[in-house]
Amino acid sequence: MSRVRQILLIGHTHHDVGYTNSPRIVDRMHARIVGEVLRLSDEGPTTGSDAFRWTFEVARPVLSFLASVTPGQRSHLRRLVKAGRVSVTGGYLNMTQLPGAAEFDAAYDQLALLRAAGIPVRTEQHGDVNGIAWGTVPAMRRAGIERLVMALNPDHGRPPFEQPTGFWWEGPDGGRVFVWLSTHYGFGEEWGIIDADTAMAERNIAAFLERLDQREDYPYDTALVHAANDNRWPNALFLDVVRHWNSVHPETPMRTATIDDALDVLVAQAREAEGRGDRIPVVHGEWSDWWSHGHGSTAREVAVYRQARSLELTAAATLGLTALRGDGAPALASVLGYRRGPVRLRTPQEILTDLAEVDEQLLLFGEHTWGSWETYSKPRSTFSYSHWNAKAAFAYASYDFARDLAVEGLFRLVASGAEIDGTDLATGAAGGAVAERAIAVVNATETARSEPVTVEVDGAELLTLVARDVPAFGTAILPIPSSPVLRGTGTQVETSRYRAVVDSGRGGVVSLIDEATGLQLVDRDDEFAFGAVVVERIAPGSQHPMVTADPKRFRPEDPGPDFVRHAASGTEPPTIVEAGDHVAIAWRSSTETIPVIDSTLRLYHGLGTIDLEVAIVKPEDFDPESVFVTFPFALSRPQFLVETAGAVYLAETEQLPDTSKDWYSIQHAIGIRGNEGAVLWGSYDAPLVQLGGYHTGEWARTLRAQRGHVNSWLMNNLHFTNFQARQDGSATYRYRFEPVVGGGLTGTVDHEQVRRYGRDLLQPLQARQYAGPVRLDGGSGLRVEPAEDVLAELRPVDGGVRLRLRNIGRQERRVTVSWSGGEHRAGGAAPVETVLSIPSHGVGETVLPL
Repeated sequence: MSRVRQILLIGHTHHDVGYTNSPRIVDRMHARIVGEVLRLSDEGPTTGSDAFRWTFEVARPVLSFLASVTPGQRSHLRRLVKAGRVSVTGGYLNMTQLPGAAEFDAAYDQLALLRAAGIPVRTEQHGDVNGIAWGTVPAMRRAGIERLVMALNPDHGRPPFEQPTGFWWEGPDGGRVFVWLSTHYGFGEEWGIIDADTAMAERNIAAFLERLDQREDYPYDTALVHAANDNRWPNALFLDVVRHWNSVHPETPMRTATIDDALDVLVAQAREAEGRGDRIPVVHGEWSDWWSHGHGSTAREVAVYRQARSLELTAAATLGLTALRGDGAPALASVLGYRRGPVRLRTPQEILTDLAEVDEQLLLFGEHTWGSWETYSKPRSTFSYSHWNAKAAFAYASYDFARDLAVEGLFRLVASGAEIDGTDLATGAAGGAVAERAIAVVNATETARSEPVTVEVDGAELLTLVARDVPAFGTAILPIPSSPVLRGTGTQVETSRYRAVVDSGRGGVVSLIDEATGLQLVDRDDEFAFGAVVVERIAPGSQHPMVTADPKRFRPEDPGPDFVRHAASGTEPPTIVEAGDHVAIAWRSSTETIPVIDSTLRLYHGLGTIDLEVAIVKPEDFDPESVFVTFPFALSRPQFLVETAGAVYLAETEQLPDTSKDWYSIQHAIGIRGNEGAVLWGSYDAPLVQLGGYHTGEWARTLRAQRGHVNSWLMNNLHFTNFQARQDGSATYRYRFEPVVGGGLTGTVDHEQVRRYGRDLLQPLQARQYAGPVRLDGGSGLRVEPAEDVLAELRPVDGGVRLRLRNIGRQERRVTVSWSGGEHRAGGAAPVETVLSIPSHGVGETVLPL
């Protein structure tokens, strides 16, 4: 007798923002699908095994529906949810590993709107994407979600267990969610279910049940089957499959169900199995996504997206601080100019609206749909270009709004503050100063910062300077530095801390010595120089099936192909430039497919930071190709601490089984620790890395890393659908790194250091040329203590300013938030204090009223 006693059939549509049609069309239609589900729910039986039941795979279309419909339609949806005929899940969209903790929180925050409408949200469903960031586990739990369904697409990667399997996923804080690793939702079409091919559906479902019966690791008497595919308009045809199946297989009845209903059954059975002594797997670590290499198919737009989210965080903080301090009289421009200040000030409601617009555009770009379903079969079609134009617009729209908000926030904050008799109440400084030509620097974070900033001066020249000791939640007004001086050509530069040697012929740095430790940072035995651009292409004459048959066969089932790699090289000697607080060496190189590469290494006086910029001019190319920037650190027996959304994990050790180890999509930072010492490394613009060497095509089950090498994987087009088939990305890519000095000179790094280093790259000091009133040159009056234990995010909300604090440590923290910013704030001029207890890897927040 079969162990499976019932089949639950889940009707839903897989939510792609695009793919089958333009994102512009698809996004609107998903909201209309909600209305169609209401219509179908009123037809046919309302109870019984063949009643129409539906799951909204993601929350966004329901939120859009609720924002624009009549009270009667809202009530209709609420009644269906209460009756168990409709479920709304908690994931905003099917996300990639690009979004960070702030973006995920912005998405989960919107679930309050569903619950306020009387729609409970208990389950998150994730389709297609075969990975999700570890930090989403505590984020889901904070949002009231403790079940996750992953209808994972096994193409081009591996699932952590055989599909289907139930397991507990433990977050960095020790909290768990139950995961149902489901079959691919696309079986709904492949098996004939959604088109009511009842004979085909019966054969495929019977074979599925037979396999489940053969598995010793399947302790459930229930099978979950999807009736779905990409962007399918809902219909009731799948109900015919239920009726047919039950007519011929009464011993294993099938019924329609919502995902909430199904998870209620499966979680209960998992707990019963554990009570019997059966083992339900418990896993701890990152679910690194095999499909994340697609982020390298559009390097320029991914970089724009990452800049946009940095600007939004600073904008939200500066506008929040200004709201607390009170507006002064900022300098306003008379032209809506990119390089000018604001021409008017947004109202409080306009600020909230525009910040929400940035959130929306960021989430739409971070969603998993990159291109059309003919991206590879017809890469030059108008539809493929139009589709990408719509997708890319999400990145550029978020950048436009975030940048404009950040500029306004800087101008307003510098001029902000209440006065009594000409004295600023927050700082005690006399008011009325005017900067005629200066650099304004904003630190929107909880600790004082000293770091390099680059500023455009007089609309033309880009100048780099070190902004030192910029106070937490404060500003600094600095003089415009002198232009750097060209010292001529040479191969070596040095400061009191570092000595670097560049070889243009090898395209990079061949020696970089940290004088504080004596550590040679460059692995001089490596084939390629440090910072060199390396192009990777399939070996000539390859007979690998991805070349000869189908690009889809770049996958674990067909290991390989073999690749050849060539580093860029140059013939011109490097040039050396000196400025007041740094020295830079620049060199030009090229390869066969990249005609111009301009690289610049900067060393700073009195600062451990090292910056590398790589500006690439990359023409369009449709042949399979990868582009790397190499960082072969001379560290043996390395361990890699990798920053993901809301967490840091130890590569290999803290990963789910069979998740991607050939490549990783990081937030910003990596800590490398080896026998010789440790290094903190980060990328502003490019998220993809290969660790310990080149691994393209290995499809490895374990991370093979003998040396502490980080290869920044800028670009690739090794795909078969969805991502872009052409390879280009002319832009500048920025990196920052520094060796860690410990008590014994060479140091080590831990999870918390990597998390803070990554946040500082995400939210760097923002600097801009400024001319106008200066009322704030110092701290704003907001303090977080102890600041080293948490990461802070400020944002205006209705009636106040929200301060969200993220505990990055393994212990509970008591944090004091204090404000001494003046009488304009509710409560008078007396200082205000709030004490928050924040659990390990948890979040605490308070709202400072206006």
